[in-house]
Amino acid sequence: MTRQDIESTDTRPPEACFLPVREAAELLATGRASARDLVSWCEAAYAASHSEINALILADFAAARAAAEASDQRRHRGEPLGALDGIPFSVKESFDVAGWPTTCGNPAQRHNIAAGDSAVVERLRAAGAVLLGKTNVPIGLRDWQSYNAVYGTTHNPHDPSRTPGGSSGGSAAAVCAGMSFFDVGSDIGSSLRNPAHYCGVFSHKSSHGLVPLRGHGIGHGYGEQAINVAGPLARSAHDLELVLRALAGPDGIEAQAYHLTLPPCAKHTLADFRIAVLPSHSLCEVDKEVSDEIETLGRWLEGQGAQVRWNARPDFDAAALWHTYVLMLRATTSIHMDDAGFDAALARAARAAPDDHSYAALQFTGAGIRHRQWLQLQQAQATFAQAWQRFFGEVDVLLCPAAATTAFALDETGEPWQRTLQVNGLAQPLTNQLFWAGHSGLCGLPSTVAPIGPGRSGLPVGVQIVAGRLKDLDALRFAQLLEAAGFAFRPPPAQSHTV
Repeated sequence: MTRQDIESTDTRPPEACFLPVREAAELLATGRASARDLVSWCEAAYAASHSEINALILADFAAARAAAEASDQRRHRGEPLGALDGIPFSVKESFDVAGWPTTCGNPAQRHNIAAGDSAVVERLRAAGAVLLGKTNVPIGLRDWQSYNAVYGTTHNPHDPSRTPGGSSGGSAAAVCAGMSFFDVGSDIGSSLRNPAHYCGVFSHKSSHGLVPLRGHGIGHGYGEQAINVAGPLARSAHDLELVLRALAGPDGIEAQAYHLTLPPCAKHTLADFRIAVLPSHSLCEVDKEVSDEIETLGRWLEGQGAQVRWNARPDFDAAALWHTYVLMLRATTSIHMDDAGFDAALARAARAAPDDHSYAALQFTGAGIRHRQWLQLQQAQATFAQAWQRFFGEVDVLLCPAAATTAFALDETGEPWQRTLQVNGLAQPLTNQLFWAGHSGLCGLPSTVAPIGPGRSGLPVGVQIVAGRLKDLDALRFAQLLEAAGFAFRPPPAQSHTV
């Protein structure tokens, strides 16, 4: 749909709910649409596909209309709060919203009602954005699917028989289906990145510590979470930057002393970037449907005049990084275990062979590590981070997969570490996918996912764009330039006819 389509009609265009944020903001600024219109478009998309997709699992459209009316009144007075004023959004269920439950998909937490807003919701409300509802997650935020006994299963809008990803799967599905203009999720194990890749939307895993996680998860009053970050999902890379700027910055008492200034990106064309391309890895083989698209992108970039280095990687032992990452990942997420689950993990760890470095063993070992071991892992983490810093002295971005396959068929049997995926015709453990999460995630690097598909199956394919620590604007600029070149969001086919 073009801007001219909007100008030529007084009725809601059939694909208005798929507009990017910055075009919706332009409609608001020029008076061609109201914030109430935007809420109505999202509500229409929700009505059309909620029963099939089940992404926006808690919604309050009456409250959203009231907030939209307040936004319209501010704009009428000439007092808009900024580019996000009046823009409808959703938020991952794990973020607190005052008066709403935060369950993280756990039935035992059905009555955990938040006393206040999380930091990200506070900041978006302060910017005038209009909250529509919460989006679905897996139980404990520990799956690359999004299903639980509280809210049910979320389906991929491109193919409802397949997963939208996880743990921010509801976030990506809602944005993909036009139910919200953007969403905020979290990522410790590719929870922003794989859903964006599977659903064909954009996401940004921010540099660690950039976006405050106050009010995220169950039992969140213990300070900053190692590795875990928050970030936006949207239908445009430009939208990611708009939302990131609203979210980022010190929180609480630190805000009295510190001010955030992100390093600017001085590059204006794709040819300005020094690019490393890593389509696959021996520790996590990538299906050719995905790796071929990344290779094709790399060849196209060479044709645009960019400097491309093939299969370049930092000078560290990737297996050692994987080992460190899984231990730190599961040590961090052990806070979400109840006492019985933690005791069971300790018992399983005691039975594991010392040389068993499989995910199935490491997840239990990681949950019960001692503080001394944690400090040793942090030393290893710092060594990996130094290698990444040297690497990003030679290149500006690394292009690699977000996951080894396109969206896989829904599979809710057993535990995630007991499942497999078909990669190039062979069964591989599903948890191998965490390689692409930890490779950059362990060291807090920013990663933007941009759609570059579809693959040969017709399903979305995304590329993970990794940049140096705190170089978030470099990763975002690269994604924005790709988008301008045609690597953009495309609505799922069924949606363009039903909304």
